[in-house]
Amino acid sequence: MSGPLGEFLVCVSMASATPALDRLRDPARWPSWQGAPSDIRFSAPAPGVSVWTRGEVRESLEGSRGGIGLAIEPGGAGDPAGAALQRWRGEARWSNAGLRGRYAYVLWDADARRVHACVDPFRTYPIYHATVGDCLLVASDLRLILAAGLLEARVSVGALYHYLNFSYIPAPYCAIEGVAKLPAGHALEGRPGAMRVFKHWDAVYPADLRGSDEERAAELRQRMIEAVSGFRPAGETSWGTFLSGGTDSSSIASILSRSAAPQKVTSFSIGFAEEGYDELGYSRLAAQCFGLDARERKVGEADALEAIPRLVEAFDEPFGNSSAIPTYYCADLAAQHGVRLLVAGDGGDEIYGGNERYRKDQIFEWFHRAPGIVRGAGRVVAGALKGVDTRLANRIKNFVYRGSLPNPDRFYSDDSFASDHFDALLSDGFRAQVGREDSLDVQREIYRAAQADCNLHRLMYLDLKMTIADNDVVKVVRSSRLSGTQVVFPYLDPTLIEFTGRLPGSDKVRGLEKRYLFKRATEDILPVEIRQKKKQGFGLPVSVWMRRPGPFRDMVHDILFSPRATGRGYFQPGHVEHLMKRHERGAWDHASELYILLMLELWHRHYIDGQHG
Repeated sequence: MSGPLGEFLVCVSMASATPALDRLRDPARWPSWQGAPSDIRFSAPAPGVSVWTRGEVRESLEGSRGGIGLAIEPGGAGDPAGAALQRWRGEARWSNAGLRGRYAYVLWDADARRVHACVDPFRTYPIYHATVGDCLLVASDLRLILAAGLLEARVSVGALYHYLNFSYIPAPYCAIEGVAKLPAGHALEGRPGAMRVFKHWDAVYPADLRGSDEERAAELRQRMIEAVSGFRPAGETSWGTFLSGGTDSSSIASILSRSAAPQKVTSFSIGFAEEGYDELGYSRLAAQCFGLDARERKVGEADALEAIPRLVEAFDEPFGNSSAIPTYYCADLAAQHGVRLLVAGDGGDEIYGGNERYRKDQIFEWFHRAPGIVRGAGRVVAGALKGVDTRLANRIKNFVYRGSLPNPDRFYSDDSFASDHFDALLSDGFRAQVGREDSLDVQREIYRAAQADCNLHRLMYLDLKMTIADNDVVKVVRSSRLSGTQVVFPYLDPTLIEFTGRLPGSDKVRGLEKRYLFKRATEDILPVEIRQKKKQGFGLPVSVWMRRPGPFRDMVHDILFSPRATGRGYFQPGHVEHLMKRHERGAWDHASELYILLMLELWHRHYIDGQHG
C-alpha cells in the first residue's frame, strides 16, 4: 500500500473540442507539497475531453470511454483503481463493491457525453466540480478549477458564513461561487448542464445486535483487530503511526505492533511546553507497552508562527482548525525519518462514542427534560447573571441556554460563532446575504437524514458527515501532504462502521461513561491508564499564546486589525476588538473564533488578493 500523491483536472465539453486551458501548464498554479513533481501531463483522449494530471494518477486514456483514479486499498490489496477503470471501459458501469480504502474517480464516455465522478465514504480525496457554459470541470483541488481560467474567483459569502460557524466549509458548499464539492460517499453523473449528485454509501444505525455485553465486546474487539490489521501497509512501503497517547491512536499502534512483530512499528508524537496540553507522557507509556520505535518533538509558539503560512498554502479553502499545526509537524517528523505513509486513528470517537460532546449532551438532555420548576429556576439564575461577564457566570448562562434547546440545535450551539454574534459581528452587507439559521439548517438536514434509532446515533451520524469528512480528514490529509506524506484511516473502514452501527447507543455512552463497550473490548489491547484518560488529541495552546504578550498575539493583532482586514467589509471591527479584549482578560475563551478570523484573512490575501491560480 503506497500513498498516491497526485492531482488532476478533467474537462468535458458538449462541443467537439475543449478550451485550451493553457494556464494549467504552469506548475506554480498547481498545489505545492514536498517532492511535488513539476511534470504536468496533458492528453485529449477523445473529442470533447481533455485531461491534466500530475503525480501518481492512474489513467486509462485510450478510446472514447476512459477515466482516471486515485486509490489506496487496505494492505495494498489488488489494483482497485485499475479494476474500476477496466470495468468502466468494458461495461460503462461503476460500483463501490469491495472498495474499503481511499479513492476518487472521474470516468467519461465521450460518445455519450456522459461523466461519472465519485469520492469514497469520507471524501479523503476531494472532488470539485463546476459547469461553465457547455463545459464541465472536475478537479482534485479548487486551485485547478480556478487555474483553468474559465471561472472568475468570486467569494461565496454564504460559504464563508458556514466557515465562520464550523471553522471549515462543509460539502457541497465551496468558497468560490459556481464551484461545488462532492459530498462524502456521493457520486456525480450526467452530462454538462444536466448533472445529478447521489449518495452511493451511507452509515446506518439499526442497533440490532443482541447478546451480553461480554459477547458484543468480544465481537467488537475482533472487528477492530481485523480492520486495523487489514490496513497494515504491505511490501516495502515505509510507514508508521500517529500517536497522541489517546485511546484511538494507541489502540491502532497496539494492534499494528502485534501484527508486525518482530518488526517494530514506528510512532510519531507531538508535545507542548504549556501545562495541560502536553500528552507525551501517555504516548511514551504506549510506546513502552507496545514496543514501538517512538519519535517525538515539541511544538512551540515560534513553530506555530512558522507553520501558519504553509498551512494557508496547504488548504485551498479557508480552514480554521488550529490542530492542523501539530498534525503538520507530526507528519513532517515522519517524513524526516523516511516515512511516507501514516496510519491515523480519526473516526474512533465518532463510532465508539468517545466525543466529550456526547457526554455533555446527556447532561443537557437531562436538564432539557427536567420538570418545569427546575428549568425555570435555571432561567432565573441565568437572568440574574445577565450583566455579569466572568468565566463562571458565562458558563452558567451558557449551560442554561444550551440545555433549553432541542437537538440538533443544541449540538450546533457548540459551533455557532457567527450565528451567536450575528448582529454584532457581521456587517450590514454580509447579513443581507445570509440568514442567521443558514448553518443550523445544514445540520438539521443531516440530522433528519440519519437512519438511526436514537438521538446519540443521530449526533454520531452528524459528526461522521461533518466533523470527520469535512474537518478531521481534510485537516490530516492536507497537513500531511505538505511534507509529502499520505494517511490511511482504519477506523473509517466502511465494514467496521456498518458493524458499530448495529451496536446499541448504550454501548457507546452509558450514563455518563463514554466508550462503554470499547473500553471492555480493549482490556488486553490498551493499558488501563490510557483506557481511562481524558481525551486530548493534538490540541494546540493557541488560547495561551493569544492571551499572553508575545509574538503570536502580536501577529493576530497585526493581521485582524490591519486596514486590509477591516476594509473587506465582512465584519464590524469594534466587535472583533471586543472579542480579543474579552479573551485576554479571561472572561471567555475566544481563541478558536479569533483563529478562524485569522485564517480567513490569510486565505483571502493568498488566494483572492493574490489571485493564486
